[in-house]
Amino acid sequence: MKIYRILLIGLLATFSLSSAAALTVEQTKQLADIEQILQRNPQVIENLHSTLRMYEQQVNRFEQVLKDNQAYLYNNPDHPSFGAQNPELTLVFFTDYSCPWCKKLDPVLHELVKRYPTVKVVSVLVPLKELDSPVNSASYALNLWQMDQQKFTQADELLVKKPGAHNPQSLLQVAQKTDTSQALNTQEKTQQQLAKNYQLFSELGLNGTPALLIGQQIIPGYLPLDKLEPLIREKLAK
Repeated sequence: MKIYRILLIGLLATFSLSSAAALTVEQTKQLADIEQILQRNPQVIENLHSTLRMYEQQVNRFEQVLKDNQAYLYNNPDHPSFGAQNPELTLVFFTDYSCPWCKKLDPVLHELVKRYPTVKVVSVLVPLKELDSPVNSASYALNLWQMDQQKFTQADELLVKKPGAHNPQSLLQVAQKTDTSQALNTQEKTQQQLAKNYQLFSELGLNGTPALLIGQQIIPGYLPLDKLEPLIREKLAK
């Protein structure tokens, strides 16, 4: 099983969720090494073949979900966004106001769009920690985005700054500070959007927030600016 895991990691390293491209010199060498290992250990081939088929199906499913929902994710005015109006690069940010790592990544993304004014960030809100609450931080924020985007910016900053998860009391405090209590009321359109967000989150195979979608590449979890910035520069250079 140890050999099998090594082979699987090696083979999966030659794949990505981006478009197919020619193999690099290093990948060609790795494939040659893998072929030799498989010839010496034919007993692992069947399981490895099955696992790779499953992986390939997941990749195809991921790409189809992106294709079917391109406009919803990237060109949907119902999603909160910041940065360039006519971007060269758009990042889709799956986020949750009750997620501590999302709160940590949020200022990184704001700094990023300051440094790269042709970048736009679209926030797809997924209230994983408040799913059982009919009025949650995500529904409140989406309602406010539709009502008054200037007020949304004020409330958004407060929602991100609060330590820990949100609850009805913390939302009421934010609403009172920003004079936006009307946005706490349940809206059918908002509930439908949140359901769609969660559906796509699941169909894309995401397991948690934060997660960034850049083109066809998913970057799960938190990345500091010095790690994220080179990826952005690379994408903008293409």
